[in-house]
This record gives sequence, C-alpha cells and structure tokens, in this order.
Amino acid sequence: MLAREHDQNIWKYAFASVAVTVSTLGFGRMSYGILMPFMKENLAMSYKQAGMLATTVSIGYLVMVIFVGLLASKVGAKKLVVFGTGLVATGLFMLSVVTSYTLTITSMLILGIGTAFTYTPLITILVGWFPRKRGMLIGFLVSGMGLGTLISSTLIPFFTTWFGDLGWRYLWFFYGVLSIVSIIIAMIILRDPPIPLLKKEQQKRSFYKRVYFNKRVLRVAFIYGLVGFAYLVPQSFLFSYILEVGLTKYQAGQIMAVSGVMAIISGPLWGGVSDRIGRKSALLFTLAIGATALIIPVLFPVYIGLLSSQFLWGATIVGMLSLCQALSTEQVHPTYAPVALGYVTFFFAAGQLLGPGMGGWIIDHFNQIPLALMMCSLLLGIAFILSIRITEHAVDLDVTELEAKPVLANFCMKEGSPEKS
Repeated sequence: MLAREHDQNIWKYAFASVAVTVSTLGFGRMSYGILMPFMKENLAMSYKQAGMLATTVSIGYLVMVIFVGLLASKVGAKKLVVFGTGLVATGLFMLSVVTSYTLTITSMLILGIGTAFTYTPLITILVGWFPRKRGMLIGFLVSGMGLGTLISSTLIPFFTTWFGDLGWRYLWFFYGVLSIVSIIIAMIILRDPPIPLLKKEQQKRSFYKRVYFNKRVLRVAFIYGLVGFAYLVPQSFLFSYILEVGLTKYQAGQIMAVSGVMAIISGPLWGGVSDRIGRKSALLFTLAIGATALIIPVLFPVYIGLLSSQFLWGATIVGMLSLCQALSTEQVHPTYAPVALGYVTFFFAAGQLLGPGMGGWIIDHFNQIPLALMMCSLLLGIAFILSIRITEHAVDLDVTELEAKPVLANFCMKEGSPEKS
C-alpha cells in the first residue's frame, strides 16, 4: 500500500491540512464578508468597490486553480502548499496596513492566487498517502472553510471592542500570524506522497485525452459546476428572505447559525460515509437532500420550516463539495489526480462567479427570492440525474499501488513515509 493508514498518521495529516485550510480558505476567502462592513466604512468604499474586492479574490482563484494541478505533478505538492500559504499570509498582512483602494484590491488578488496554490496540492497529499480514506480527509479540508468563518464571526466583536474602528486591521494581522503558524505545521508534518508510475503504453496516450477530454472527469466537472452555481445563492439571499417573511433578525441569525455549525461537520461526516457505502451513493443522497432543503422555505416560509431547511442544507452542502472532489481524483490514474482536481474545481469556481449574479437578476426581475431558491433546487436535481451514471474507482487502486512500489521504496529512504514523520 502507499501508506499504512494508521489513525495516528491520518489525524496528524488531517490536523496539518485543516490548519492550512482554515488560514487560506477560511481567513483568506471566507472572512472578507464578515470584515467588509468595517473596512467599507473605514476606507470610505462604495458597495460596488466592496463587491469588486470579493470578485477579485474569486478571479485570482479561478485563473490559477486550473494550472496548480499541473505544477503539483511537476514540482511537488508540499512546496506549493508552503508557497501558497505564504502568499496568503502576505495578503493578510497587507490588508492590515492598506490605505488605498489600489493596494486593497492587490491584496485581495494575492489572497485569491494563494488559496489556489494550497487547496488542490493539499488534497493531492492526502489522497496520495491515504487513498481509501480520501472521502473523510477531503471532508475535513472543506470543513476548514466553515471553521474559519466561525472563528471570524466570534473574534470580530472582541477586536472591534478592543481596538475600535481599527479592529479589522488588527484582526487581519492576527490572521497573518496564524497563517505563519500553519506554514510551520505543514513543513513539519506534511510529506509528498510517492508518484505512481504509468505503464509505457499509458504514457503514450494523449495527456489531454486522459484528463481534459475524459468523459468521466467531465461528468464530475459539470456536476461540481452545478453545485458551485447553487452554492452561494442561499448564503447571499436567504437572510433577506427570512426577514421578508416576518421573522426577526435574532431568529434569522439563529437559523443561519444552524447552517454554519452543520456545515463544519458535514464534510467529514459524508466523506466518512462515502468511504463505507461508496462515493456515488453518498453524493446522490446529499444532492437529493440538498434539493429538498431549498424547496422547504418556499413551501413552508415559517420559523420551523426555515430552520429545518438550513439544518438539512448545512448538513449536506459541504458534503457535496468534498464528494465531488474525491470523485474527480478517482476518475484518472493517481499521477493525474491533482490535474483532474484542478480542472473540475475550475468549473466549480466558474459556477460560484455566475450563481449569485443570476440569482440576483431573477430576484430583481421577478421580485421573488423563492424563484432563485427554486432555480438552485432544479440545478441540484439535474446534478442528481447526471450523478446516476458516475463511475466509481475508474482506476483500480490495487494496480496503481503495485506499480508504485519501486517509487515508494526509493521515496521512503529519501523522505520518510507518514509513519516516520
């Protein structure tokens, strides 16, 4: 096997990977929405300028993520993780001292590029060492985004109380310090997995045919894109809908908090389930439950209905993300896993860019938030239909592991396996 999957090794790698994910995706991407009101007021930005900062992070991520898989297979995943986290730390420190809009948007671009350099290589490391636990471990990574958001939500009241109007600057600086700590943790614990060898006849086949035009990879990519399209619409507009139906801000906060808490455990929960019952079955369950969750607020716009909806949505949405990522790595030879993951993530990022805009257009045009929720439910239904024909374990792990043995033996003498780290 590529590595003996002892609990001790799994949890060491899970801890290091989550630490990096919290710093990069949690602080670098998800925390801006929480700090934005304070930055907007202190820097005298318009809503349009503030919105452009969020878009800039997504653009930086979208532009780089498709190339990161190629780089990981050439220079090593660990180097990219350290480099990307370093970029994120740089962007976070810059945000703590920005005085102009130009410098601020530059900082956000650095954050987007940095996060692209970390996430895909992290999954490459985990999948390479622990192929049969990939579902659970990828789930932990995805939950790092929710954990970072929860930490930001908890800390911002204290920092604004202690430091007044400049509290957001000190918080960005604090995030930068935590990112440096996560780099040190990653350097100590993480190791690049051995790269399995392709047979000679396999090496002659077109690289693009094996990944970019691979029907199995494209199927997962389209499903992941549909999930990405639906992902941010409820997060962007549901709070307003809750207020529109007559509930208080306190009740709306309770409902959204339930979704956030469930999102933290959703990834490892469904990842672990998929390791037992299969990725395809678990994905079908999450898509069906998620599509139902978005219809409930339309049919039952009352407190219990909205609360049930967000409980189910939070319990499944992160699971969808982690399952799509795990499935993408199973459609190709392990050598191409980081490339396939970066490729399907491009579709997801594109969906994220388009989803809120389309949802906002529907709401503005028809003056109906429920229509946007119904659109997302329909998209998840289409993803469900596409998922029925997914192929699980398209590449036989036992075969690739046998092919990798000579590489593993040589690698362990040089670097050491997780058991020796």
